[in-house]
Amino acid sequence: MDRFITDIDVLVPYDKPSQKAPLHVPTGWEGIDFDLNRGAGGAYLYLVFEKHPQDRPITGLRVLVNDEKPPAGYQKLPVDLNKGVKDEKTALFLAVSRAAGTPITDLAVTHWTDPDGRIPPKEGYRRVQAGGADIDLNLNAGGDYIFLDYRPATKSQEYA
Repeated sequence: MDRFITDIDVLVPYDKPSQKAPLHVPTGWEGIDFDLNRGAGGAYLYLVFEKHPQDRPITGLRVLVNDEKPPAGYQKLPVDLNKGVKDEKTALFLAVSRAAGTPITDLAVTHWTDPDGRIPPKEGYRRVQAGGADIDLNLNAGGDYIFLDYRPATKSQEYA
């Protein structure tokens, strides 16, 4: 079971990109060393996740916009993904579910700077959505176009 993601967190090691220091990933966790506010000038944010063999796997991810309430079975993480950006018009929060479903095995960040340069998720990955559509984690904040992708387990992984 240790191949499934069981916990996710958004860390804010410092409030300004100019304060960049080495990232500290908690013991036993993995991190994605990529600023989720890249180019938007907000707080430096990055994702960490854990694969703990005794915990229930995460089976769902979605982004909540502004005051949107998490759907049944989802837990909203407390960090605004647009924290500290110049024009904080849109607050974004990651929500996770451990309800029945296909476990998630990996996370990836896909980004680009050209508005016409859309990059699809890597093969086998799906893009996290809000309201049924792919969501830019820098929505209304400027900066890079940043998307969170995840890889669901295959049937053989689920029953191995």
